[in-house]
Amino acid sequence: MSESVSPDVLDRVMRTLAETQKLPADKVTPDATFEQLGIDSLDGINILFALENEFNINIPDESARLVRDVRQLAEGVQKLVNEKPAA
Repeated sequence: MSESVSPDVLDRVMRTLAETQKLPADKVTPDATFEQLGIDSLDGINILFALENEFNINIPDESARLVRDVRQLAEGVQKLVNEKPAA
């Protein structure tokens, strides 16, 4: 995935992740891995729901399973946002 991530999307992904996981915002960086942040698969489900609501998108489970860090997550969200039909 080499989707270019807008600063707005990256910021919203990091903020949503921090809020969902009750993490200090400064710990959630684009290069932080889920392992470093203490995020397990159950946490991941909550994060996906929060991101789907934040961006009004549907994140496929298969794609989500491959994501290991914050930047990959933001790239995936950006791709889905870009593909979303204009309302």
